[in-house]
Amino acid sequence: MKYRKILTALLLLGATLTAGAQNDEPAATGNPHTTVAEPRQLPLVTTKIHLVTRTYGDSIVLRWVPEDYVSWKYLCDYGVNILREDKSRSDFHVDTVAYRLKPLTQADFEARYPKSDSLALVAMGVLYGEGRLGYAQTKEAPGTMGANLEYNNEQDISFGFAMVVAEWRRDLAEAMAVGITDHNVQPGGVYTYYVQPTQWENGGQLIFEPGVAERVKNDPYRPTPFRPVMTDTLSSPRQHVLGWWDAQFTSYEVERRAVSQLDGTPIDGEWERVNDKPYVPMMELPEGEGYRLLADSVPHFGVYEYRVMAHEPFATLTAPSPAFRVVVNDNEPPRAAQLMRIIIERPVEGDPMAQINAHFFWEKDTLEADLRGYLIDFNNATETGGEWRLLTDDFLAPTDTTCVIDVTGLRTGFARITAYDMAGNSAHSLEQLLHVTDFRPPLPPDSLQAEVLPEGYVLLRWKQPEVDDDIQYWDVAYANDSTHVFQLRNQGGIPEEMFVDTLALDVNQKWIYYKVRAVDYSGHFGPYSRWIRVLRPHDSPPTTPHLDTSTHNDRDGMHMRWIVGTDADMTYHELFRQVGDELPVLMARLDADSLSQHGYAFEVNDNPPYEREHRYAYYVVSHNSTPYTSTSLAVNFLHKGPKVYSVSLRMRGDYDARTKQARLVWDTGRLPFDAPFYYCIYRKLAGEKDFTYQMNTPSDTPEYTDHFPSDADSAEYYVMIQWRDGRQSTQSNKVTVKRRGER
Repeated sequence: MKYRKILTALLLLGATLTAGAQNDEPAATGNPHTTVAEPRQLPLVTTKIHLVTRTYGDSIVLRWVPEDYVSWKYLCDYGVNILREDKSRSDFHVDTVAYRLKPLTQADFEARYPKSDSLALVAMGVLYGEGRLGYAQTKEAPGTMGANLEYNNEQDISFGFAMVVAEWRRDLAEAMAVGITDHNVQPGGVYTYYVQPTQWENGGQLIFEPGVAERVKNDPYRPTPFRPVMTDTLSSPRQHVLGWWDAQFTSYEVERRAVSQLDGTPIDGEWERVNDKPYVPMMELPEGEGYRLLADSVPHFGVYEYRVMAHEPFATLTAPSPAFRVVVNDNEPPRAAQLMRIIIERPVEGDPMAQINAHFFWEKDTLEADLRGYLIDFNNATETGGEWRLLTDDFLAPTDTTCVIDVTGLRTGFARITAYDMAGNSAHSLEQLLHVTDFRPPLPPDSLQAEVLPEGYVLLRWKQPEVDDDIQYWDVAYANDSTHVFQLRNQGGIPEEMFVDTLALDVNQKWIYYKVRAVDYSGHFGPYSRWIRVLRPHDSPPTTPHLDTSTHNDRDGMHMRWIVGTDADMTYHELFRQVGDELPVLMARLDADSLSQHGYAFEVNDNPPYEREHRYAYYVVSHNSTPYTSTSLAVNFLHKGPKVYSVSLRMRGDYDARTKQARLVWDTGRLPFDAPFYYCIYRKLAGEKDFTYQMNTPSDTPEYTDHFPSDADSAEYYVMIQWRDGRQSTQSNKVTVKRRGER
């Protein structure tokens, strides 16, 4: 049977629950009277009683469980009725097996069970125990969702305690009124059982669906096999995790026995209990609930068998599952040896390179029973490609602490000693330098480079020559001029192929010179590399550029000339243009060395589009080797352009006698620029001296209809374009329209 949050409840099984307030209601007993009323059927169900049975031939055991804590407490308070229908009879006949069955009172519990009965104490504690959360004792504020969840969690834990204890002990299931044994049955008889609350109504808030077990045939009990699908996973040496799928039961007993050693030698091991509590942790996986886990550590490597038995709802154990075999291989490495020292010997006098022997000395504090021996490895980036290579072909004995190896021809590298056991597990010692002197000074380094940081640091980098692999450290020398004597910059040897030098920013020296040499383990000093020149960093901003001349006209645009600084470390200059409130735009970037060849003059000619509403602003920004910049003052221009533009406008006109209107249309040629505009129509009647403004039309309406006065025989028209920024076009041709054809 499954219960919500059962794992949380089980983890608290060791806690002691103190009995408290006593239930004044007497415990329920069976009622021998016969009833003919059928179990009541209700249309609306909010909770359910789950009922299971088991037959033994001479009796039938009933176990039931409500769905949650609230339903359980309701049944504890009001009790349950248990009805039995005899299906073997021809007539409809229902007996009352129990009436108003309720848990034992606290006094009855204490009288029936001793205090040493821990499971009985748990059952009594979940029914009558003190220490429950009060209204103001939750972590969250009373009445909030968090407080309600705390109440619910505690209720689920109590419910889990009660149901699991009932699974383990049949007498406790009957004492808590969630189980009963019916002895008044006939062998082979067929019965239907009903478990229903004694009181049905609870203000409409809790309506039960009775527990029903239909057509239960009272045959002798035959255990069903328990066959969970089992797996195992290695977690550490001699420890693994057993797992199995089972969604039917909640607690288990797991047993183990040894079968054989790893070499196949049989072991007649006895079955022994693995878990000290009759439950195992559960996991909820995407595939569904019901995955159980149990970690186990075995005493030695070998082959073992496991079997699982589940606690059934009727306080019995299932038959053992089929044996599951686990092979626990030896994957525990031996303890590492400690390589103490390496001594180089050159036995040939007069020729130190003819024969080179390396004496290795090591210690090992523990000699395991399955220790096979030692191998010595060697690593050199050039000679072995960075991989470890064996210096010994055969295993050295486990009791050995020294050996001599011929290393003639090897370059300086690193060595280590590795301990192996019979299963092939290994453990390495810490590496030590195997120094094979070559009596040749190292070559100068390659690719000396410098990176200057504005805070006053110089980062030097170089590369070790590939033919030199016994370099112990490096020296860096410096001078303020290439003709000066170089001095050693570092106080001790530099172990890496880099060096950071700190420079004073207030020294009146523009350049600083560096070179590097290598020193090998034999004390040989190699020659210095070629020097490199580094511009000494400083924190002064560049000289500010200033405007020398500027001119402007609407036809040719703007001409500007800046004079920039002559600073030695000037790097480049940038010209920016800004139109009104828009963001500045980079127009040009010129190298400082290029401008120095042209008298440090930054000259610019610019003829941008006409801008009648905003000014054009120009300025120059100078950069040097520092993170600082200098910006010139801005020079501003109002680049308006002409007001009247020549545009080809062709107007045509005619008189419509029917409507008595002059109809005008016109064509627009190519416009000089793209900007919003409209058409303006002018008219002069016969006898008038000047044209007057008549009407305007949108840019997409090149036509106009005019009602000129009835006393006027003719009218003369022309049209022109008016841009919204104030610019105009030239006038179109003039068109005369005469009144004619009227009736």
